[in-house]
This record gives sequence, C-alpha cells and structure tokens, in this order.
Amino acid sequence: MDADAKQRVKDALIAQAEAGLRSSQASVAEHDSAAMLDSDVADSVDDLSQSGEAADLGGLLDDVEDRQKRILAQIKGLDFGVKSAVAPGALVGFDGNRYVVGVVAEAFECDGATYEGLSSDSPIYASLKGLGRGDTFSFGGREHRVDFLA
Repeated sequence: MDADAKQRVKDALIAQAEAGLRSSQASVAEHDSAAMLDSDVADSVDDLSQSGEAADLGGLLDDVEDRQKRILAQIKGLDFGVKSAVAPGALVGFDGNRYVVGVVAEAFECDGATYEGLSSDSPIYASLKGLGRGDTFSFGGREHRVDFLA
C-alpha cells in the first residue's frame, strides 16, 4: 500500500469522524431546544420535569460531542506515512481484519476493505507494537501473524 492509498484511508476515517460529530452536534441542539421552556406558557410540573431531563441529556451529549472532537483532532494529528513497524498511524492486519493504529473508531470502508480503530492504549497494541509484516505475537491465548502493514 502506497502513501496515496493510506491517505484515502485517513480521509475515509476523517469523513466518518466528522459525520459522527455532526450527528452529535445536531442531537445537542435538539435537546437544548427541548430543554427551553416558553415563558409565555404556564409551566406544569410535567413540563419542568421534561425540561430538566432534556437538559441533563443535553449535558451528556455535550460530553459525547467533546469526545468526538478530541478523536477527530487525534486522527488529523496522526502521521499516516507508510510504516515498516506497528506504531500509531500504521495500518495493520491480522486474522483477516485491518486496523488503524492509534485511534478509537468504528468500522469503516475504504477501497473495498474494512478497517477499525485500534487504540494505542489497548492491551493488544502492547503485543503488536514494533512488529513488522510476517511477525507473530500471542494474545488471548492464541498465536497471530501480522499479515498486512502499511
């Protein structure tokens, strides 16, 4: 895999993260408006309760939005240069699956392949760090082989 192909993977990952962020922002806006009470309307106990619940949920959604902003910044900051060893920014494959090292991300498609994020804080990363294509490692009581690395 060359640098252009890796850039397409990064672009697809960024597009997914940006879509998730837009969705979170829309949810926050929706719940913020639900939390607002019209001052011209008599407020019932039920209205106040629902408004309070919407405000609480809006706060939780703000946290999700902030997390997604941090993930997007992390993705954009990764060095996606071609790698010869597993490190953040590498694309690594084993057991028929492919991963983007250094980020948390749901599965996404690019150029006919499916990728997922693999956090550098995850236990399996400790077993993979520094390995090259063809190297083997043990994790979860099983032997695995790095069959893809870019």
